Amino acid sequence: MNFINKDKFKYKLLSFNEMIINLDRLTRFKLPEESFSRVFYSILSRNLIYPKYSKSQLAKLPPKLVSDYVKMIWNASVKNIFAKSENNIAVNRAIKLLIKKQFKNLDESTKIFVNTNLILSPVVKNLNYHSSPANLRFLIKVNEFFSSDNNFTYKELIEIRKKFLLKFPIQKVLIVEGITEENLLPVFASKLGYNFDAEGVYVLGAGGKSKSPDLYVKLKDKLNLPIIILFDSDAKEICELLKQSLSKYDKTIIIEKGEFEDILSVNLLKRAINKEYENSNMLLKSDLQIYGSMCQNIEHFYKTRKLGEFKKSKLSKIVAANVKYDSDITVEIKKIINEIADF
Repeated sequence: MNFINKDKFKYKLLSFNEMIINLDRLTRFKLPEESFSRVFYSILSRNLIYPKYSKSQLAKLPPKLVSDYVKMIWNASVKNIFAKSENNIAVNRAIKLLIKKQFKNLDESTKIFVNTNLILSPVVKNLNYHSSPANLRFLIKVNEFFSSDNNFTYKELIEIRKKFLLKFPIQKVLIVEGITEENLLPVFASKLGYNFDAEGVYVLGAGGKSKSPDLYVKLKDKLNLPIIILFDSDAKEICELLKQSLSKYDKTIIIEKGEFEDILSVNLLKRAINKEYENSNMLLKSDLQIYGSMCQNIEHFYKTRKLGEFKKSKLSKIVAANVKYDSDITVEIKKIINEIADF
């Protein structure tokens, strides 16, 4: 079946909330092969009543047919809610331009999905800017600044990003091992006058040093962007192996001693933890000098003070909320941020 018989075509309309969720998933910083197929097949699985396909059958349909099905369901849903709204195709153009500039080697199915003419701007126009994620805030600003008649450039999109700290378009990708780096590096960088959102730096947590190389290998032939990989000091062998396949446009940075928590300011850690647990016994500088590992020291403090389970994610948020002074940023962290900024 390579065409749609409209007389036999039955579907359930998408709600506004469902459209927001799907638009968010479509425009996050993910490989288009993953994001578009996930969203398109999800819409057909949930909303296509007749003909009805199983998940395995959907995956075997011609991409153009999938595109046409999704287009009919999506556009009918938008028209049902926003009957008198015109579509500002500047939003569609911006999404396509981002994908073209940020990704490469798209497969043929994904190219068809990306070029599906969905009515997007009425949805974007009715989003709440302040509660929307960065990718949707970017679309909101595109819808405000440009019209269907505007032949805007990628440079103009970057100017909007810088002005409104939008993060999109992404300009460089930073792969880090864990949540501490993911949460704290943008805060430290901003304190030093280098705003990750303004500069389009996307921090991507790999979930461990052993996973960073696999993530890099997965992305390097798909991203049209420079990639920086930050490793703890105990990953030198992994880093050396990775350099054999490292693109000339990418680079690695290795923490000189220990892991990221080990290069945090002791005074910052002490101030942040004491503020968070002010009714418990105070953390002393000596408490952070028992073991060679800062995480071991903090975990020991949690156990002896009965503060519950030590989690890096929670600690990083506590520390981030207490960054106040230039002295809160150690020399090695400044060096790392300077390398990111200069790359």
